[in-house]
Amino acid sequence: MKTRLLFKGKNLLAALLLLAALPGCDTAVDLPEPPHTPRIALTYTLSNTAPAMLFVSSSQRIFETRPLSGRDDATVEIRDGQGTVVERFRSVGSGPNQFGPGSYEPILGLRGQPGQTYTLRAAVPGLETAESTLTMPLPPVIESAAFTPRANDPNSQTNLTRGRLQITVADNGRTTDYYLAFARVLDKQGNPGNWSSVVLDGSSEGDDFAVDRFQLSSGNSYGGYGIYPYPDTNVNGQRVSLNSNVSFYSQLFCDPNQSSCPEAGYLEVSVQSITADTYNFYQSQRRYVDGGGSPFAEPAPLASNIRPGYGLFGGAAEASYRVRLF
Repeated sequence: MKTRLLFKGKNLLAALLLLAALPGCDTAVDLPEPPHTPRIALTYTLSNTAPAMLFVSSSQRIFETRPLSGRDDATVEIRDGQGTVVERFRSVGSGPNQFGPGSYEPILGLRGQPGQTYTLRAAVPGLETAESTLTMPLPPVIESAAFTPRANDPNSQTNLTRGRLQITVADNGRTTDYYLAFARVLDKQGNPGNWSSVVLDGSSEGDDFAVDRFQLSSGNSYGGYGIYPYPDTNVNGQRVSLNSNVSFYSQLFCDPNQSSCPEAGYLEVSVQSITADTYNFYQSQRRYVDGGGSPFAEPAPLASNIRPGYGLFGGAAEASYRVRLF
């Protein structure tokens, strides 16, 4: 038996419960699609270090089945507190770098100054112009960082390095702060190379993966799932500590044509102070991914500070600290 029913509003839950009690039924339920006005959707994080890539798209209907595609016809700029244009962007979606549709690179090299206010404005043909404003946070104060090697599993690859990473940050008690921590490997001359990512060690035991801990994030995460923002809610004005088991492959991407592979020399720890909007966006993104697209999961809308529109104009002030590995 096949039944096709249309329910609206608060009658939907009762109807679903009723249908679940009917044995041997193949039931299709038509859900009314909410109205949708296409808006600009974008993500960009302004940093005090190297400029990042910008992504621009347009929103889709909730029941749209086509893959989301970026827009290469956007005009995006950033102005400072005095209204002066301090950054413009160039589309590279179809260029030699092949970043994909909707990708833009900054052309003026803006590095956000702590305490300064910036406004991003985006225009896409056929859509209402959108903008967002932020004030750059102060960079964090890293008091110390240390890496203690740990023994490898005898069955693991020989170029796998495991250890305990410890970072201490002095939290500012006069402000509400949000943090992200990353790490990368440098050679003995202090140069980055084709090292693998430094990640939480999945073979370790304990509560290193607890969501309420200050823990290492992965720069190569898919959909932001490896991003772990941490608020100073319970440690305001105190020291913020990261203690996690981590691992990386020291020669995984070594060029086979080289006479010898560069040796790992340093672990560079980077801690970012991020804006509240950036924190909220990453938290909502994790809840959204956790839902897995299930229609029965708790609704998990993505946070946004783009008006009118969707997405994130984030700010991150970074400080770094190098630790000798061996």
